[in-house]
Amino acid sequence: MTVRRREFTALIVFIGFGFHTSQGRSHGEKVSQSESPVPLRTGLSAGMGVSYLNAVDIVDRINASFVATERVSDFNSGVEFYGALTVPLDHDWVVKLEYAYLLASLKVTSLYPGSDFSIHAHLPTLIAQYVLVDHGLYNVKAGFGMGYHFGSYSERYSIVDAQYTGNGLGAKLDLEANTAFGEHIYGYLGGDLRWEFIGTLSDKENQSSNVGVLPTMHLFSIGAKLGFTYLF
Repeated sequence: MTVRRREFTALIVFIGFGFHTSQGRSHGEKVSQSESPVPLRTGLSAGMGVSYLNAVDIVDRINASFVATERVSDFNSGVEFYGALTVPLDHDWVVKLEYAYLLASLKVTSLYPGSDFSIHAHLPTLIAQYVLVDHGLYNVKAGFGMGYHFGSYSERYSIVDAQYTGNGLGAKLDLEANTAFGEHIYGYLGGDLRWEFIGTLSDKENQSSNVGVLPTMHLFSIGAKLGFTYLF
């Protein structure tokens, strides 16, 4: 009876010690997980991408004119160049200040050879990003931001050579991933959705005497980007 009691006591002590040890390990792992990942660092990113955009008013303007011999597609492709500065607030949140330049040439089958219809936009945007994954060698972030943007639309056909400008708010949803090539150099892969609310364009320099009803530069776009990020 005494032997069995001692064995039972020893078993209880062993179980208690094991439980205490496992608790200590899990606590240690939790602490190390909050401290061990490479902390998010201030970074600079740059690169280029493609955008697929729908500028409704501008497309309608071209299609309603006598210039186009075939209907212009609602969506047109463009190229975007970007640069960004990212500053971490903590392990979960990052602020990104991004500048992007968008250039899109609309495909128009015209009566006039050499015709050109193009959109240009300067898109500075302040974005708040939430860190979805951060394992040091790679990270994934998603964010939303807004900015005050500046755009222009140009028409060149026959004897017309005019440019119209405007400005307004723009909003952006983005998702980005960075993967390490070295201690400081990371590859950048991103995707985004944009909504631009640049208002009615104006012909301030009176470049055209017959502009008709000028359009807005309201547009929606979906884009993908490739580039590099340098983390300090």
